[in-house]
Amino acid sequence: MRNRHKSPESIIPTNRKIIIFDNGEQYECPVNLKIRATQVFWGIPMDEITFSLWMSSFIQTQIMPWDNFHFCMNTYLPEARNQIHRAFVKSGCEWLAMLDSDVIPPPDFIYKLLSSGKKMIGGWYCKKAWDKPEERYPVVYDDGGMKEGIHYWMIRKKPGIGLEKVDSAGAGCWLMHRDVAKAIGEMPYNMEHGGEDMELCVKVKNAGFDIWIDWSLACSHLGMAPY
Repeated sequence: MRNRHKSPESIIPTNRKIIIFDNGEQYECPVNLKIRATQVFWGIPMDEITFSLWMSSFIQTQIMPWDNFHFCMNTYLPEARNQIHRAFVKSGCEWLAMLDSDVIPPPDFIYKLLSSGKKMIGGWYCKKAWDKPEERYPVVYDDGGMKEGIHYWMIRKKPGIGLEKVDSAGAGCWLMHRDVAKAIGEMPYNMEHGGEDMELCVKVKNAGFDIWIDWSLACSHLGMAPY
């Protein structure tokens, strides 16, 4: 008679419990596990100190054993992003998830971005500006065009709704398809148009791709630096 008992290796758990003890209080974060067959290349520029809140949040995003990772400890952000970008193109992976070490997305953000059908899409977050809370606008911009050789960008004053095609946004929570990455060259990040993320968006649009924001994916923007 055949042994009907399953070996421990064949039993796949359906949930995970994450316990966080903070400031005298204990919190339990139950997570319903999802198996994601799509391999993701996680690019995480470590331009800030990785703090405990970010790490405990990242674990909740349900990273898969077959995902790839590139942690870049370069404090000059444009070069850190370029290093990650080049490694992603060489990896052969289909998707790059660029996630800054001071941006905390919702736990299910990667599933929502992958299911969007967009080749360049991100969540959103506000400027830090802790000393001026009234200026904590979304880091999403409308193109103001060129004036006397300077590229102007107009920051959004409030969040939008649903999926929206935008001109530019912060690169702290992006999902990029390799078709986009290959089309914009090996070093798409620099400070030519006001910021390395604006330069990226200019090159993406010039390559014929649209840039999308999922306004349902509100991220926290925390860390050491106030700006």
